[in-house]
This record gives sequence, C-alpha cells and structure tokens, in this order.
Amino acid sequence: MSFKRTIKKVLLAILGVILLMFIGMGIFMYKALYGINFYDSTPPELPNNFTGNTVLVFSKTNGFRHGDAIEKSLPAFEKMANDNGWKLFLTDNGAVFNSEQLQKFDVVIWNNTSGKTLDEEQRQHFKNYLENGGGFVGIHAAGDNSHQWDWYTQEVLGTLFSHHPIDPQFQTATMYLEESDPKLTIGLDETWERHEEWYMFFDNPRDKGFDVLYTVDESTINPNGNIPILASDKDWGMGEDHPVVWYRPLKKGRVIYSSLGHSGEAFKEPGHLILLENAINWAGRF
Repeated sequence: MSFKRTIKKVLLAILGVILLMFIGMGIFMYKALYGINFYDSTPPELPNNFTGNTVLVFSKTNGFRHGDAIEKSLPAFEKMANDNGWKLFLTDNGAVFNSEQLQKFDVVIWNNTSGKTLDEEQRQHFKNYLENGGGFVGIHAAGDNSHQWDWYTQEVLGTLFSHHPIDPQFQTATMYLEESDPKLTIGLDETWERHEEWYMFFDNPRDKGFDVLYTVDESTINPNGNIPILASDKDWGMGEDHPVVWYRPLKKGRVIYSSLGHSGEAFKEPGHLILLENAINWAGRF
C-alpha cells in the first residue's frame, strides 16, 4: 500500500506541475495577446519652461514588457536629446495623454509600448493630437496586436501584426534602404545586416498609402511562428516585399513605425540610433 500511495503522490505531483505550466503559459499568452489593462488618472508634472523641440517617451506596458530594451533605450534617448537640443520627458503614465499636456510635445514615442495603455478619453486626446499636427514614432511592440484599438491599427500602423518566428526567435537578415524622404535617410546604410526578432504582418502597409524606409530580405528568415497546442497557422512570411520601417502623414500629423528594437543591444547599435534620431527629427519637423 505504501508503494502505491507513493506512486499516486508522484503522479499527482507531476500532473500538478503540468497543470501549473499550462496555467502559466496561458497567462503569458493572454497578457502578450490582450494585456492586463490598467489606466492612469493623475497626470505627471511636467518641468517648468518645457519649450523648444519637445519629445515624450512613453514606455508603459500593459502587455508583454521588453524590459531590457526599454531600460537600455532611455539613456540612449537622453543622449540623443542632449546632442540635438531637444527637451525630453520620460514616463509610463498614460494620464499625460490629456489635451493640455499633449500640446506641449512635438513628438510622442511609443517605446515598446504594449497592451491597452490608454482609456477611451486618453485615446481620443491622442487621436486629436496626431490628426492636428503631432508627431509619432512607434518602436517594435508598439506595432504588435495587443493594443485593441482599431483606429490605431488601421491609421497609425496601417496593418495588423500576426506573429514573429519562434525557432529560432532571433535571426540574421539583410535590410534594404528605399528611396525616401531625405530627412529620414541621413547617415543610413543602403544595406544593413541585423539580428532581430522579425515581425510578420497580415497586410503590406504600402497598400494603405505608407511609404517604406526599409525592407528585409525574407529569404534567409524562417518565419514559422507556430506554437504547439496554441498556434498552428503561423508558418508563413510576407514574401518578397517585407517592410520593416514605414511612415506617412496622418492628416496634419506625421507617423513613423519601426518593427526593429526587441533587445537592449539594439539601443547601442549606431545604425539603429541614427534611424531613431532621423525618425524623431522627421516626425517633429525639427
């Protein structure tokens, strides 16, 4: 009897571990796909005399948090601001998206922002800001499918994220610079080999009127994003025309999105920093 009880306990323990693994994976996938939403109601206090070329770096994450990338990006943006004479404000507080404070910024950066980070009123303020002359720079997770905002997906991104490769998650591929606004191409290489988590999108943003700054040669990428049990329809890529950075005017404003920037190392990479600096200058009309 003692031996049978021991076997039973071992089997129950194994089943318990498996169950916990499935619960943990379920929570992780839910947060990555939909986020666990919380909103801010008290706006941050902005510095006095916050004028000139002003940039808001918004790094809130209600979905998956690219912690290393966000942490490494902040000093990179601070150095960029010092070099260019910008005024910079860093925050995770979504309550800054109010009409009074937003008008103080020339550019808003969604810095690997994920999940539904703004309530409906804050979203409307941001929409008004962009359509009336504000600038937007979106980085990596700012283009994933966790944001739950149709207007943002259709008008700011121009496409919906599907998946990224799983095995391996990070792959080396060559990017190609397209003929673009001269302000965006300053200092950028025409061909650029990068190790990245390459995003796959359902549609090509060109079809929504976006101009493309960089594409990636997908021939060296295994795009398979299938996950056993959880996803079985993600073994596809975007084909010969795979944009990774794109931009356009949005009524009176300007928006640019880069799917690059998953890792903290990206924010030490000279070419990537030049790309972001150009994007901010373009979006803010600096």
